[in-house]
Amino acid sequence: FLVEVLGFEWWKSHQEAERLEHAMSPEMEARMVRVLGDPQTCPHGNPMPGVAAKPTRPLEALAPGEQTAVLRIPDQFEHEPGFLEYLDSQGVRPGVVVELVERGPALLRVRVDGTLRSLRPDCGQKVWMAI
Repeated sequence: FLVEVLGFEWWKSHQEAERLEHAMSPEMEARMVRVLGDPQTCPHGNPMPGVAAKPTRPLEALAPGEQTAVLRIPDQFEHEPGFLEYLDSQGVRPGVVVELVERGPALLRVRVDGTLRSLRPDCGQKVWMAI
């Protein structure tokens, strides 16, 4: 709702959703589900309550040259100040196909939409990919 209807950036939506979650009536929730078509994930790719998670693996588990879609940013990293905005600035968000180019203890190079990017090494554990 926040992203699709109100135009919030995907990386900003978590805090607003938490505020709404505690103030929303069951009727309001039902109406939002009707409007949105019962989404299966939040904007960060995490499954909605009651929805089974799709199998994923961390970005660092990809082999060099392997490419697959970003499926989710796990809940515990949504709260890290500036992290989702950082990913967005690098073009990394759920649904985007990323190719692992090179990784090392202090290095994580990926290709996103044809552009070579050097990500913070911690992204290898915090960005989860399709299997």
